[in-house]
Amino acid sequence: MYLLEIKNQLCVLNLTTNYIVLKNISLSFGINFINLLFPLLLIPFFIKTYGIDTYGLIAVSMAFINIVSVLYDYSWYAFAPIEIQKVKNDSSLINQYISKIINCKIVVFLPSLLLLLVFVLCSEIRYNLIFSLSLLVFLFSRSQNNLCFFIGLDKVFPYFIINSIVKIGCIALIFITLVEKSDYQFVFYYLGISDILIFIFSTLYLIQKNGFKYKITSFSEIWEELVFGHKLFLTNLTICALMNSSTIILSVFFDNTIVGIYNVAEKIIMLCKQSISVLFQGVYFKACEIGTEKIKQLNHFLKSVFWVYFLMYGFGGLLLVIFPNLIINLLSSEYTSNSSLYLIYLAPIPLIGALSQSAYMSLLLHHKKSIYFNAHLYGLIINIVLSFVLCYFLKVYGVIISLVLTEIFITAYLNSAIVKSDELNFFKNKIV
Repeated sequence: MYLLEIKNQLCVLNLTTNYIVLKNISLSFGINFINLLFPLLLIPFFIKTYGIDTYGLIAVSMAFINIVSVLYDYSWYAFAPIEIQKVKNDSSLINQYISKIINCKIVVFLPSLLLLLVFVLCSEIRYNLIFSLSLLVFLFSRSQNNLCFFIGLDKVFPYFIINSIVKIGCIALIFITLVEKSDYQFVFYYLGISDILIFIFSTLYLIQKNGFKYKITSFSEIWEELVFGHKLFLTNLTICALMNSSTIILSVFFDNTIVGIYNVAEKIIMLCKQSISVLFQGVYFKACEIGTEKIKQLNHFLKSVFWVYFLMYGFGGLLLVIFPNLIINLLSSEYTSNSSLYLIYLAPIPLIGALSQSAYMSLLLHHKKSIYFNAHLYGLIINIVLSFVLCYFLKVYGVIISLVLTEIFITAYLNSAIVKSDELNFFKNKIV
């Protein structure tokens, strides 16, 4: 969802041409595709090589890293390209701004170390020093990412090439070298080193092609930057926590085998939800082109998007229900019947999430950020409370029920905000 804010601000401020925006959308899609392909290729390898129980441990660790990594994304995917575009003709100011963001990421990395320490001490990996240190390497690797700078400099294609080569190379090395059951301890070293290499190569590109020179940033400037983007950060945090909390909560009650069985099904659902975000980029760009001044045309477009999403993700949900064994077998060779059953119950989630997207776009365009922030914040609270309570009584099905109810709440909250506004209610809109 981070790139949605970028497209909104770019369109409003006229900071780039339509061609550049569309090109960046296409390249960003390519980067997202590689990143989505990554887990799809690795999951069956992990399960076949290390077993479903070890995969459960990897899944819990990955969920934790994903949540903590929101600290490093903060709000810069939305705002950094805009700020760079404002000073794109002044290399000194560009260097100063990029250095400031890098320094901010270094500062927020420090509290993430405490979170990692708590996670390690409260889990079974506290007895596994090699695996624990691999999480430290992986966490550090996620603390620096240059993509937002490349978007602002209109250099997304070089980043796409660097990201693709390194990620594909990492997958190949994992397949070739980590073939023993005990080699799971080194998976996060490989993943972490690949991200570090992407950062190093992309930074070298900035130095050679854009004359980037690192500068020291005062603490007051760092604090001002963190305060400026904290609202968007909190929104991103709630969204990411919703996507990853279920796996962590299950690990509190059950062993890694059950967590792994569930996570295979949930991973498919979350990849379907991620496809909404990727598709959203192009759809939102079109909504920005129409603009809020042409409110009737905009509402007509949003209404059409609502029904197209309903049909598309409704059909996708039916496929998940009709062919769960076939889909699960692509990823897992163990406990497929259990994962298939979980997939059937989780199947409505992408459709429910898709039905909130038109409302989400409308709220973005009309600068009503507090509404969708509240929707996700309340949804996160509901999800965590329900997950712990229902998981205790209904086991894995309790987590599934809480996820479905949370998605229904968020979608109903956002759409009700639209319905209550005569101007924004695209459900009854007609072009005169």
